[in-house]
Amino acid sequence: MSTQNQNISNLFSNNKNNQQLTPIQKMNQLKEILFNSSFVTDLQIRMDDNEKYQRNAFEGFTDEMMIYAFIHKPSHIKDEYNKKENTKKEYIRDLNQFFFLLYNSRDFFKEDVLNYTEGSLLRNLEKRHIRRYQEWLKNNAKLKNGKIGYGMATMARKVVIIKSFLKWLFEVEYIEHPLHTAFLNNEIRTKDRPVRDLTYEQVKALIDYYEYHPFNHAILTLLATTGLRIDEITKSSWCDLYYDPLQNNYYLKVIAKGDKERHTLIKKAVFKRLQKLRIRKRLSSELDPTDQTPIFTTNRGNAYIASDLSRYVKNVIKQTKFEFLKYKVKDVTPHWFRHYFAQEAHASGAPLIYIQNTLDHKKSETTEIYLKGIMKKENDAAQYVDENKY
Repeated sequence: MSTQNQNISNLFSNNKNNQQLTPIQKMNQLKEILFNSSFVTDLQIRMDDNEKYQRNAFEGFTDEMMIYAFIHKPSHIKDEYNKKENTKKEYIRDLNQFFFLLYNSRDFFKEDVLNYTEGSLLRNLEKRHIRRYQEWLKNNAKLKNGKIGYGMATMARKVVIIKSFLKWLFEVEYIEHPLHTAFLNNEIRTKDRPVRDLTYEQVKALIDYYEYHPFNHAILTLLATTGLRIDEITKSSWCDLYYDPLQNNYYLKVIAKGDKERHTLIKKAVFKRLQKLRIRKRLSSELDPTDQTPIFTTNRGNAYIASDLSRYVKNVIKQTKFEFLKYKVKDVTPHWFRHYFAQEAHASGAPLIYIQNTLDHKKSETTEIYLKGIMKKENDAAQYVDENKY
C-alpha cells in the first residue's frame, strides 16, 4: 500500500484516536482533509475494487470519506464543467459545519435513535433531525456578528448544499431514507429579499469622500460604473486591461461565473484613477499585455481574496459614517453597487437586455429583481391622474 493510501486510511478511519477528538479538533481536521484534492484517485480505486467484487461502490467508506467524495467527485468528462474551486470552498464550509453539528451531538444520537449504528453519524440521521437542523439555521445559529439565526438567502444556500448531499447519499445507497425530502420549502420570496438601493447622490458622496485615497477612490468608482462582481475584480490582472481603438474605449477582460470570458467597458475617468493607484503602488501605469500584477494589490503586492476585498470595501464605507448609512437595513457591500449600476443604467435609458448581459445574468428575471422597485413606481397608474383636479 502506498504512503498516500496509508495516510488516507488513517485520516478517514474511525480509530480510537480520531474518536477522542474534540468537536473543534474534528472540524479542523476534516476541513484540512477536504481542501486536499490529492486523495481523489485513492477513493476512486476503492470504489472500483468494490464494484469489481460486486459490492456497493461505497462499501467501507466512512462519513468523512463520503463528504470528501461528494465534494471532489467529477460529474463531467471535461474538467472545466466540474465544480470550481470557489464552489468547492462553499461546499466544504457548509458540509463541514453540518458534520460538526452532528459530531457535537453524537451522544444525543445514541440515545435518540433506536437501533443506533456505531461508526456513522450520517446513517443514523432521521427526518426529524433534518427538520431540527433547518430550525437551528433559522433560530439558533450563533453568527460572528452576534446575531442569532441566518438570513433567508444564506439559509437557502446552505439548505441547497446539504439537500443535494443527502439526496446523493440516498441515491448511492449509503443511507436508507430520502432525508432530503424532510426540508421545508425556504424559497426566497420577493418580500424576503434585502433592499440594496443606493442613490446617485449616496454613491457620489462615498466616492468623493475618498478622492485623495487612490485605492478607495478607484475601487468604489470601478464598482459603481461597471457592475462587476468582487471576485471578477480580484481575479483580474493589469494585462487584462486594453484599449479598443474601434470603440475608442478601454475594456477589462474578466472571467465570469462558469469560466465565461466577458469584456467590461472601463470609463476613461476610471482608467485614470486606476493609473493613479498604480503609480502610488510604484507599478507601471502603462497598458502592458504581459504585466500580470493584480488590478488591486494588497500592501504586500499580492492579489486579494474576494472575501477579504469585499470586507475591506464594506469597512471603508462604514468609516465614512454618512447619515444615510444608518437607515440601511444591512451594511453596504460591493454587491450593492451591482444593484446601483443596474438602476443607474436603467434610469439612463439602457435596455433591459443590455443590463442583463453586462451584469452576466443568465435570466432576465434576475435583472428585473434588481429593478423591480423602480419599475413598479415608474409604472404606477397614479402618475396619470391630474392632481390639480383635486
